[in-house]
Amino acid sequence: MKQVVRVLIIEDQAREAADAQREITDAFEGNEEIEVLVSLASDFDDGFTRVRNGESDVVVLDVRREATASVPEDDTAGHATYLDIKKARFAPVVFWTALPEKVIDEEMPPLVTVLTKEDIEQLPVAITAAVESRAVATINEIEQQVADVLTEHMWNELAPNWAEYTADGDAADISQVLLSRLARILDDKREQANASHPSHRYVYPSPSAHRAPGDILRATDETWWVTLTPACDFAQDKVKFVLIAKADPLETNARYQAWAEKRSNGAWKELERNVLRATQGRYYYLPAFRDIPDLVLDLENVRTITVDELEPMEAVASLVSPFAEALLVQHSQFRGRIGVPDLNAGLVQARLLSSSAAD
Repeated sequence: MKQVVRVLIIEDQAREAADAQREITDAFEGNEEIEVLVSLASDFDDGFTRVRNGESDVVVLDVRREATASVPEDDTAGHATYLDIKKARFAPVVFWTALPEKVIDEEMPPLVTVLTKEDIEQLPVAITAAVESRAVATINEIEQQVADVLTEHMWNELAPNWAEYTADGDAADISQVLLSRLARILDDKREQANASHPSHRYVYPSPSAHRAPGDILRATDETWWVTLTPACDFAQDKVKFVLIAKADPLETNARYQAWAEKRSNGAWKELERNVLRATQGRYYYLPAFRDIPDLVLDLENVRTITVDELEPMEAVASLVSPFAEALLVQHSQFRGRIGVPDLNAGLVQARLLSSSAAD
């Protein structure tokens, strides 16, 4: 089944818009995987409105608005439209312009590409790259999942029991019910998916200005720390002191150094069991992703700081659920462990052997 991709060309010059439409349409004719539907917007404001309303998947965007009898020339119109799009909705953008220098700093291939007017034959290439990134498909799939969850819960649970859910006379509280349902369903779907990639462990960047357990912090001296204070303390704004644990580079860990020196299977298994995959004990591994290097959290190296001392630390990312909760459990188990004398297994063995011989 072909993937249908809606391309909107925002270009105020009719001839150039028609040339771009023809180039794109001809390039995708006969494509067995992608069907492209191209539409035109001759006005930048109208084009933005259509993008905001979800009427396009990829945007081809001019930069200069030519002068008319009622509107002066504007070399920033396309850039302003792009900034508006970024605030309203995600859609890959292909700048197609005679003024590439005006927007070159915005380029983020394959999701934002800058082409000159002479590069018209590259328009289909840029569109293909944006589609093959699966960014558009992923956003569409998530939006559909959200719509399905909300629709199902409204019709099957809330509508039949509306009086009970609004007994206090505040229908606005329904939003909290829907958000809770949505969070639970999406969390279940995420946990069912393969979460092996490092990016699946983090919310990057940290989603809130308020701190939470599992926030990964970079101090002003470039050392790394992770918050261990429970969420309820942060939520109730009663935190005066925050518990943090030091995270050191993986290469400083003794088991990593043993493996790096020997490169043996045995040393790797020790590293994997006690550090990389550890869910109990002293160490908790944070895999490298973007600014975060390979780090090993040392639950023996913890300290308490004041909220004022926490303030200058940069919250680079946050561990997602259930990794944040698992870290707190591991820390609690490690700090709360109780030493007991080892059982004399030799005595037990002798007794069992004696009993077996008697039988």
